[in-house]
Amino acid sequence: MPGRLKKWNSNFDDYLQRKAAEGGNVVAMARMGAAMRERGEVDEAESWYRKAAMGGDRTSMTALAHLLNERGLLEEAERWWHEAALAGDPHGMLNLARSYERQGKRDDAQHWFGEAARTGDLSSMAALGHLLREQGKTEEAESWLRQAADAGYTGAMIDLGILLRDRGQAAEAARWWRSAVLAGDLGGACQLGRQAERLGRPTDAENWYRQGAISGNVEAIVRLGLLLHRRGDLEEAENWYLDAAERGDPAAMTNLGVLARNRGDEGEAAAWYRKAAEHGSVPALTNLGHLAEHRDDLSEAERWFRRAAETGDVQGMLSLARMLRSRGAAHEAELWLARAEHDRGDREHQH
Repeated sequence: MPGRLKKWNSNFDDYLQRKAAEGGNVVAMARMGAAMRERGEVDEAESWYRKAAMGGDRTSMTALAHLLNERGLLEEAERWWHEAALAGDPHGMLNLARSYERQGKRDDAQHWFGEAARTGDLSSMAALGHLLREQGKTEEAESWLRQAADAGYTGAMIDLGILLRDRGQAAEAARWWRSAVLAGDLGGACQLGRQAERLGRPTDAENWYRQGAISGNVEAIVRLGLLLHRRGDLEEAENWYLDAAERGDPAAMTNLGVLARNRGDEGEAAAWYRKAAEHGSVPALTNLGHLAEHRDDLSEAERWFRRAAETGDVQGMLSLARMLRSRGAAHEAELWLARAEHDRGDREHQH
């Protein structure tokens, strides 16, 4: 009887909530949207969220934007995040900022990350700190990252460690990365592994990468694979690369192509390079060019090198310049060589 009574009460509550929502109660509309979303009834969830959003409920504006974003309706999603942000919702501000950041609108992104950060939202503080660090505004970045890191936000701990490392404060950087690991963020293990590699301690690096890889951190898996690859432990390296590739990592797919080519299987290498390129790997484009060049398909090789060069890959630029020069297009070749030299200099300066 108690179980039947509980179910009856639950059904009655649902009935009352629906009646309230149908009667124009905005809070009930928002709750109906959340309930339908939880049940997987996305169309009805969207309908209720839209009604609540139109009624001024800012959390429903953000929830509606998330649904629209998942459906690929990016422009409408951004409009609702903007409405939520103007209404003072920190999550709306944060997601609007991330949308602007993806579009390369850094000033707009920084503005809204800042607005959200000033509400005390830790993920927004971390995102603002990250953006400022990338822009070279290290003092302002450090202030925001320390606030979020001190409050326990692990992403900020990792970013703060990178900022300190680049400033030469390696010991403090390592302390923050260890704190991130202890809090369960294995991105810190990757940074500790990279630091160990730079200091010439490959055993320590391997231990950190393994800790991250065993816990499923994709970057750690790839870096462990690279370490093993360079050491000559190709079978284990390939197993780790396969693990990361199954998780969609383009660098792992590219490296599987490298292993396949090194053992003479150019067909498998091309398949991995193409898959990596589909997932956004620029070096894979250059590698496809080398494969085409090896079989004397020079026009296809040039197409791949040009695609890589146009996306900013220095090796692609150099390979394209070499091909252009060999067929007499010396002027264009010099332009690509100059750009490669400029881009390589920029990266060395940043590093």
